[in-house]
Amino acid sequence: MLMILLLSVTFMVMSHPMMMLMSVILLTLFISIYFYYLMQMSIIPLIMILLILGGMLIIFMYMVSLTPNNKIMFNNKTLFILILMFILLPVNKMFFMNLEVTILSKIFIFNFANLILLMMIYLILALTVVMKLTNSSMVPMKMT
Repeated sequence: MLMILLLSVTFMVMSHPMMMLMSVILLTLFISIYFYYLMQMSIIPLIMILLILGGMLIIFMYMVSLTPNNKIMFNNKTLFILILMFILLPVNKMFFMNLEVTILSKIFIFNFANLILLMMIYLILALTVVMKLTNSSMVPMKMT
């Protein structure tokens, strides 16, 4: 959960469109892994990966063709967050190993309203990412 929060923060401090897309792709992968460990069902993470990550990869290919060959500059905030993510990765693995299915199944046995709400919020976040990337002034106007 901490990695998901840190990836959300990294997206906010990124200024290059390619780095924004990479952070959204990693965020999608971590959220789907988290849902799989949480629910012990693979259908919702699979749908999430196929839909959201498929759309993000199409946008990624589009942005690669439009983004000029500029160096990606990291500022100090971005480097600090990236280093913090790699330091906290073993802590996050230990959290996933200690999950008990019985406790987690009691949480989700009644309804999936919280999960559906979280997925809706994530889809709205993905929509705003797409809108921000397409309205970015850093991409060149390519004449064909």
